Formats: sequence, structure tokens, C-alpha cells
Amino acid sequence: MSINIQIEIRAAALWYTEPMGHSQASKADTHARLVAAAAARFKERGIDGISLADLMKDLKLTHGGFYKHFNSRDELVTEALQLALAQSGSAMRERLFDRAKPDVPGFVDFYLDDSHRSGRAAGCAVAALAGDAPRKSAEVQAQFRAQIESNLGALSTALETGDAGLASAEARATALLMLSALYGALMMARAVGDSPLSREVLQSVRKQLLNLTGQGPVKKTRLHKQKITSPRR
Repeated sequence: MSINIQIEIRAAALWYTEPMGHSQASKADTHARLVAAAAARFKERGIDGISLADLMKDLKLTHGGFYKHFNSRDELVTEALQLALAQSGSAMRERLFDRAKPDVPGFVDFYLDDSHRSGRAAGCAVAALAGDAPRKSAEVQAQFRAQIESNLGALSTALETGDAGLASAEARATALLMLSALYGALMMARAVGDSPLSREVLQSVRKQLLNLTGQGPVKKTRLHKQKITSPRR
């Protein structure tokens, strides 16, 4: 397991757990580690891309121990997907609203950065896993629907209250177009591997989206160059 993935799992496990008694905390910590590890692996390899045996082996746990925490793999998928989507939504809001005014250009620049393209395990869960959703249950699709609606609301608010100053209906329509372009560009850039075409996709879509909001290209700051990390509570 790479060092970056280990850090991501530890951070996600801390984000997931709540204070409790010692005996409960031990079981809860293992449960949270399982959910966090599954969330990261799913984003790397797809929901069906890792077996329970391999997941438990990665965490140095016995295969039989899995059923002390979950009745089925589907239960783990539900919890891991919820964690992955929630973390992505929190990261989006941090990038949009961590300044006095909403920073849409900064968010676009961050989202379409080469490091985000390469950092699947710590990156956006929607772009990483949306391709799996049509083949999954209605429950999984409902999880995606709820998170995308939430992300859409956040970006709409940023476009209304930030420098773009769009009216409500226009802000939502623009946010829908932008999210579609952001998710699609990241998926395309990953599909063609680390290549000139991949970089062209990211750069071209970034430029067009910034022009769309009338805010132009944004210079990368130290914040935008930082490695993608999970939000902390």
C-alpha cells in the first residue's frame, strides 16, 4: 500500500469516527478503517475493482472479521460510497468558500489540475465512480443524485454571491453546465492517461469555464499546488 493511500485512509478514518468508550472505540476504529480503505480503493479501481479478501489483507485483518462489521459487501459499498461522496462535497465547499468571497476560479483551477487527475484515491468521488453508477442499485444511484444536487447547490450559490453575480436561475443553469464539464473533463483526462491530450483536455476546459463566468484564467497559488487531501473536522 502506498504512503499516500495510508495517509488518506488514516485521515478518512479520523473524519468518520466519533468519541466513545474504549471497548466500543476499538471496534469503531476498525470499522472506520474498513470504510475509509474501501472508499479510497473504490475511487482508485472502481466499486467492483477490489475483493473483500484483498481489502482485508491490505488492512492486515482476517477475512472472517469483515462480518463482525457488515452483513454483506453491499453494506460496505453503501457506507464507503457515502463517505467518499461526503468528503468530496466537503472538499469542494472548502475550495469555494474558504475566502471572504466565493472563489469559483480557484475551485476550477484546483479541480482541473494535473495532481487531481493523478490522485484518484484522494480526489472527487463523482468523477471517479459515476461510470459505475448506472450498473448499480437504485440506492447507489440515489446517493449520487443527492451528492450531485448538493454540489450543484454549492456552486450555484458561489455563482450568485461571488464575482459572477448571476441571478438564481442562471446560476443554477451555469453550475449544471460547469459541473458536467468538470466531471467529464476529469474522466476524459484520466481515460487517455498521462499524455499531451490529457493535459490539453484539462487546460482547454479550464480556460473555457473561466471565460464562461467572465473571470478569466487564474494564476496558480501555493494553495492550488498543494496535494489533494481529505477535509478535516
